[in-house]
Amino acid sequence: MKSKKDIRTLLLEQLEGRNTHVAFDQAIQGLTFKQVGIRVEGIPHTIWELIEHIRIAQDDILEFCKNPDYEDLDWPDEYWPAESKPESKEAFEQSLQLVRDGINEMRELIMDPTNNLQRPFDHGDGQTLFREAMLIVDHNAYHIGQIVLIRRLLGSW
Repeated sequence: MKSKKDIRTLLLEQLEGRNTHVAFDQAIQGLTFKQVGIRVEGIPHTIWELIEHIRIAQDDILEFCKNPDYEDLDWPDEYWPAESKPESKEAFEQSLQLVRDGINEMRELIMDPTNNLQRPFDHGDGQTLFREAMLIVDHNAYHIGQIVLIRRLLGSW
């Protein structure tokens, strides 16, 4: 059967995790504040570090898409949180919401018909909105998989 979905719809399906990958909200469902700061032996990051890394990288990608005066963050220091666990439950919940907000913001950019998905940004070196959206899809999927792995090792998946 031939798909009649346009490229924007297909891209949104990937962004929202509606195909083969676990979506962000699925990966964090039932996650407790205590669990996010546990460091599992042999795993380099806590769930908190992964959530914050997703948020920071996603925000950086969105900033690049919107800001012609964008300046790179310093890799790797500015892409990872300084602490292995959140300072409070509120900080944890805020970070979760900011990841969701970033996904929604990219969704809006993709769905805006005035945005040409394949036109290179005037700044950068050839990046397009399509490429940046796929970067979020790929990056998030990778780290969401790590969150699921840690949850499995903690016996909470």
